[in-house]
Amino acid sequence: MAAEKFHFLIVGVPLSPLHNCISIGQELCLRGHNVTVMSFADRGRQKVAKYAPKCKLNYLSLGELPVSDDKEEELVRQMLTSNSTLLQMSFMMQNLMTPYFDQLQVGVSKALKSGLVRPSFGLLGLPFGGVGRELQVLGIDFAVNVPTILVPPINPWASSFIPLPFHLVSPHNMTFVDRLLVIGGNSLLNFGRHLAVAAGFQFSFMPDLSPDMWRGRLAFVNSIPGVDYPQLLPPLVQYTGPVVDVKKMEPFPPEVESWLESVPEGMPVVYVSYGTMVRLTAERVAATLSTLTSTEHFTLWALPKTQQVGLPDTLPSSIMIHHWIPSARALAHPKVKAFVSHCGGNSAVECMAMGKPLIGYPQFGDQMAVCQRIADAGAGITGPQGGWVQAEDVRHVLAEPRYAVRAQTMSRLLEKFGGTSRAADLLEMAAAGDLAPLRTPLEGSTSSSFFMAGYDLVIYAQLLAFALMFMCMRCCACCCRSRNRHASAEKKKQ
Repeated sequence: MAAEKFHFLIVGVPLSPLHNCISIGQELCLRGHNVTVMSFADRGRQKVAKYAPKCKLNYLSLGELPVSDDKEEELVRQMLTSNSTLLQMSFMMQNLMTPYFDQLQVGVSKALKSGLVRPSFGLLGLPFGGVGRELQVLGIDFAVNVPTILVPPINPWASSFIPLPFHLVSPHNMTFVDRLLVIGGNSLLNFGRHLAVAAGFQFSFMPDLSPDMWRGRLAFVNSIPGVDYPQLLPPLVQYTGPVVDVKKMEPFPPEVESWLESVPEGMPVVYVSYGTMVRLTAERVAATLSTLTSTEHFTLWALPKTQQVGLPDTLPSSIMIHHWIPSARALAHPKVKAFVSHCGGNSAVECMAMGKPLIGYPQFGDQMAVCQRIADAGAGITGPQGGWVQAEDVRHVLAEPRYAVRAQTMSRLLEKFGGTSRAADLLEMAAAGDLAPLRTPLEGSTSSSFFMAGYDLVIYAQLLAFALMFMCMRCCACCCRSRNRHASAEKKKQ
């Protein structure tokens, strides 16, 4: 009997988290399913073409980019003037994500209600805004793809001992104060979110924060427990390993290929890339060039043309800078021995998948958390947020074989978690309704989730504490009145 064919809908903003969803969509398409991607403008179309080259996906544009390329460049530069993750996240959410949220929900709603697309099941990339709620209203089930690791506050299933991205500590060596802030803060946050949903509150500023968007949903985490911190999770939260095609080897530009061939045998090459969102200042580019100029290693650096302003006309022979270098091929090259990175989700996964140790300098968002987990796994080291490349960090990682050994172990583990093939298997089962038995009582409804999590006991404990405090205050007041009466009587006798 032939397997049932479904129509899958993929929705996301045209930023890096969408790449992973499109890669899963390609696998579904190759299996004969109909796949439609909804995103914005030609940028979304280009991402579909790049990450699903083997099978044609339908693409439906939701309109022009809500934030233009120039405006996005300006916003990212403004964001990076602060080293506070909390301020960075708030700034980007308000100025970049909110415009996307509004048009994303409106566009998807219009397309679905018009009958232009009739999906069987959805796959949403983070952040998904109000799209999840729109699909709920229309009775369309969906899964969520988490491109890196499980971190609070977005994902409600992250354990309470997992630090928020702006509180950079490791669970392995938290002080008592850290534990109080992390566990206490997360517990209060989750309690407040569930209480808000039970009261009918709508998370309009950041809809992804609403627990009911996740409850009973299949969720893919594009990592593995060996990189992410191991934690207790519902059955529908599944680790898939990388869902980008890390073995897709786009060719090097000829000048890069020639330069790599010229590197003497036995001389390590350090690959450097800060991704597409980080903007390095001219001062920082000059400092990094100076730091990475060495007789102990060669450096291959992917640096966008707009950030190459001020570079000398002639570079040291040990350094190659190019505006486009295929990261997967660079990390797979046998001469490349380490990766200097900002720890963006895709970059970190590619690094571990190729078995190369990481030297992390996180800049914003969840990058600090990603860097910290790789360091805790022993597959690299991490510097402070916003840190500049340090020569001693590079020398240390190249000189210590244990980092490479652990990175190669991570590579073997990542490969066995299934990637796009496993994600596609689970989506097929979810669309057919076969995963319903995996929904736990915790995910049945707001009230069951509230009570299964024990939040009713929190309320009872608070009421008891208030009652005891009231009784104590009443007893103290009675004692004071009695003492005052006794003193007054003594004075009258005198």
